Amino acid sequence: MERIEGQKEWGWLIVLYVFLAGMGGGSFLFSFIMLFIDRYSEVARIGAFVGPLLVLIGSALLLIDLGSAKRAYLLFTTPSTVLSSWMVRGAWIITAFIILGTAYALPSFETFEGLPWNQKSGFGLGLGVVAAISGLTVAIYPGFLLGIIKSIPLWNTSALPPLFFLSGLDTGLAVIVLIALPFPSIGVEGLHLLGAIEAGLIVFMLVALSAYIEIVRKAGATAALSIRLLLNPFFIGFVLLGGLLMPLFVFIWGAYVKDPKVVSLLHGMASVLILAGGLALRWSVIRSGVRIKVR
Repeated sequence: MERIEGQKEWGWLIVLYVFLAGMGGGSFLFSFIMLFIDRYSEVARIGAFVGPLLVLIGSALLLIDLGSAKRAYLLFTTPSTVLSSWMVRGAWIITAFIILGTAYALPSFETFEGLPWNQKSGFGLGLGVVAAISGLTVAIYPGFLLGIIKSIPLWNTSALPPLFFLSGLDTGLAVIVLIALPFPSIGVEGLHLLGAIEAGLIVFMLVALSAYIEIVRKAGATAALSIRLLLNPFFIGFVLLGGLLMPLFVFIWGAYVKDPKVVSLLHGMASVLILAGGLALRWSVIRSGVRIKVR
């Protein structure tokens, strides 16, 4: 006999890890690009440090969720599983990103000016490139981590990693916008540019989210039930309206505003909404996962 059962193993610690990992990877990617093209460096140097820090906090939550120091130790000491386990591969990629991203970010701060490299040197740039590549992987990795669970069709779909990756970029850039607000040097023009990029990411997010829902809906009865559970008032209010459509409207509106204080207020409000929506998206996807259990 078969019955539908909701997943109960993955709770708030995993939700926060998935959220922080995507956001940290995204914020580092944008910061590295800004530093590479030498635009808004005051903001980017902070973002480059904040990215690995967010991923470090998320990883600590993941280790707490494992509930055992031995299980955490085995993630790094079982080489035979690197090619077969996304959990093990992810642990190594995340560790590499935290170390390399931090090493790239530190020389831009006065306390660490004595380090024998900087972000413009060949070695420092190499650190940044490798960290950016690993940061990209960190941003998309949570989608693969969930996707390996074949018994839950809401997660076990190729449409989930791109959705989480775009959300990681979206929330990562929102962090950059919030960091930029106290810096007058970025100006209205800079905020408008960041807002335009955010608006574009939101449009891609809406397309990816629609595709994800339709792909999963057609994957069988259990998947269709998951979609019905997913599309509840919380999801519609906090993810679709609050986290995507409202920020999109605010960024479009803000593009026509010239007053620096008003632009800062609008972009700050939209960025907070994006972060809340990104967290709500991950909570909704994880909590709506159901499986068929044979009794």
